[in-house]
Amino acid sequence: MEIPSTITGEIYQAHDQQLLARMAERDEAALSEFYDRYHRLVYSLARRVLGSSSDAEDVVVDVFWQVWQQAGRYAAERGRVFTWLMAIARSRAIDRRRGVQRQDVMAQALELQQRDAVEPVADPDEDLFVAERQRRVRAALDSLPVTQRQAIELAYYGGLSQSEIAAVLNEPLGTIKTRIRTGLAQLREDLRSSLS
Repeated sequence: MEIPSTITGEIYQAHDQQLLARMAERDEAALSEFYDRYHRLVYSLARRVLGSSSDAEDVVVDVFWQVWQQAGRYAAERGRVFTWLMAIARSRAIDRRRGVQRQDVMAQALELQQRDAVEPVADPDEDLFVAERQRRVRAALDSLPVTQRQAIELAYYGGLSQSEIAAVLNEPLGTIKTRIRTGLAQLREDLRSSLS
């Protein structure tokens, strides 16, 4: 006779709740059993989100560490243990993906900034003029609030679209648009007064 899946699910839920209760009391054997039951599923979800085995393995470690730390905070009325675990895994994987993207973008922006040196110009006066203009633009950019400067640098040095910047900085698209628009208006004003 086959056991109905709802009964099986209830059995798993009850057992998972017992494991969490034991983990809350610092029972390492309970963590080991919980890990054995779910680590492949957590890895699979993280791998799908990240596209990288090593990043997915790091997420698995982070997820089960968080479960160990927060086992006592689980509330059955808010959902099944499995759902709670997969929500943690998804959140950790997305955070990891954003962190990797942010590091890549910042590395590219720094590389572009370092390569931003002007090629030698045959006319020394022209070279001086260009260098002075760059200095003033950099000074105007540095005078902006950090949030505006960061968004502008990612757009112009990093070549990212506004929606890509919003994803990298984990901010609403409207906020990024406002920061860039306000920052560029301030830059125009500062440069107009310093170059006239």
